[in-house]
This record gives sequence, structure tokens and C-alpha cells, in this order.
Amino acid sequence: MTEFQHYTVMKKETVDGLNIKPDGIYVDCTLGGAGLSVYLLHQLHEQGRLYAFDRYQYAIYPAKIRVAPCVENVQVVFLTRNFSPLAQALAAQGVTNVAG
Repeated sequence: MTEFQHYTVMKKETVDGLNIKPDGIYVDCTLGGAGLSVYLLHQLHEQGRLYAFDRYQYAIYPAKIRVAPCVENVQVVFLTRNFSPLAQALAAQGVTNVAG
């Protein structure tokens, strides 16, 4: 098994540019080390949702651990798959519209 390492760059610039709605639905297409997701989750409340994609199981497991303290009231759905085609992958989860 490959050990997963990741360093998130431009976290604030990327997420802050979305003008986060606390009750919005968001998608992280390349979950990786979950740095962007963790920062985003701190801005959501109980109606907010995050769909997090990564095609590598060895990335998903540590990301779940890293995200766990942030998800007390926020729903996070981890999808171990490529995000392409995104609309179909989200539709399979019942999602037809996202905030960012």
C-alpha cells in the first residue's frame, strides 16, 4: 500500500473565492489530503453538505480521519471514484444543484 502524503496550497484563496453559503452543497472533486474540505467544513452549518471525490482508497481513509472533527453536524459523502462525469456522479447521490 502506498503511503499518502499531501500539502494543501492556496487553501484560503481557493475556498474564500466561493463566498461560502453555510447551508450550501459543495463538491471537492480531488479530495486528496482534505485540506480544502476541512477549511470549507468549518464554514458550513447543519444544512450544509459536502461531496468529496477521490479515486484512491488510500487517500479517502486518512481524509475521513482528518475531516471527522469538522463533521459533527455537517453531512459529508465520500466517493471513492473519479469525479468524471461529475453531473452523473452527483445525480446518483440525488444532487442536481451545488453552490460551489
